[in-house]
Amino acid sequence: MPKRKIKVTIFGMGLIGGSLGQAWRKAGTAEVTGVVRRKEAVEEVLAVGAADKVVTDPALGMAEAEVVVFAPPVAQIVPLARQVWSLARPGTVFTDVGSVKGLICRTLWQEMPADMIFIGGHPMAGSERAGVKAADPYLFENAVYCLTPPKGMKEDHPALATLLHLVKSVGARALILDPDDHDLIVAGVSHVPHLAAVALVQSVAKAESGGVNMLQLAAGGFRDTTRVAGGAADIWRDICLHNRQAILTMLDKLMGELTFLRRAIAAGDGEALTNLFEEARRVRSTIPARLRGVLGAVHEITFILADRPGTIHEATGLLAAEGINIVDIEIMRVREGEGGTLRLALADAEAAERAVKILTAHGYTARRLL
Repeated sequence: MPKRKIKVTIFGMGLIGGSLGQAWRKAGTAEVTGVVRRKEAVEEVLAVGAADKVVTDPALGMAEAEVVVFAPPVAQIVPLARQVWSLARPGTVFTDVGSVKGLICRTLWQEMPADMIFIGGHPMAGSERAGVKAADPYLFENAVYCLTPPKGMKEDHPALATLLHLVKSVGARALILDPDDHDLIVAGVSHVPHLAAVALVQSVAKAESGGVNMLQLAAGGFRDTTRVAGGAADIWRDICLHNRQAILTMLDKLMGELTFLRRAIAAGDGEALTNLFEEARRVRSTIPARLRGVLGAVHEITFILADRPGTIHEATGLLAAEGINIVDIEIMRVREGEGGTLRLALADAEAAERAVKILTAHGYTARRLL
């Protein structure tokens, strides 16, 4: 890959588009032009450093673009591509960040001019916040970034090599998939879990027991299980409609398991329930403790720390001094005035074991999460 900066134009400077712009500029791999619809958004994008320049005219945004990234809601990707590809130079590489790939890829591969290339993209990262003000240059660190090139395209093809270079530069790990394989995977691990959370919230919200609203008693487990149900309705509507077949396939599998559970409970079949629970527990134990996307485990530890200024810095500093890199960090539970539990994700099992030993030696209560 050339050492010069790649000229990238991003349509849709929200959370994902803005975070990509920040990350590429921080890495020095791209000169980023953002294209927005509202004049007010120009200053918003520049203020967070998500682009080198921002325009409202698609023609100005496309003038020098080598790579074009479509980052609007999934239903707008194909219409946007149709609108702007006539403005592109021959050889321009197009990609997107939508969470559905099959329909988008097939449509654009069929319709896009032959002297241009579309490679589907899906960074498996996000946030409960939205908009460019929530952009984060580290959003993609250690995340999986799926790429769905045309069948037969090799990794050394200049277009795919360029995107692999850009993906790597934001700290993500590229995974090359067939578009339909991608869609079935995300239906199972993302889209149907979202629908299950929605159904659970709705079923509990509509149920009453002794005149008490059940949601008033919902604790941490229920909130964690249903957290994703707080997603934007229009975005999830479009995902369901664009990934319809794969979602229906995985919904049927889920409904089959629920039907089996219902029958076992109705029949009082404790053995069947025990076997199913044990099998689910066994399967779940094979899932890496901290997995961003569909590839590549990191290893978790937890430890308890006091509620006082600087205590997180002290604990993580002990690990930094021993050359242990922290992949991710989360405050799990806190009681003001006393302390709480911190969860750290580390790159490998050896680092996790060393971290536990170091923290324990300095008086912390630490353990591996298996």
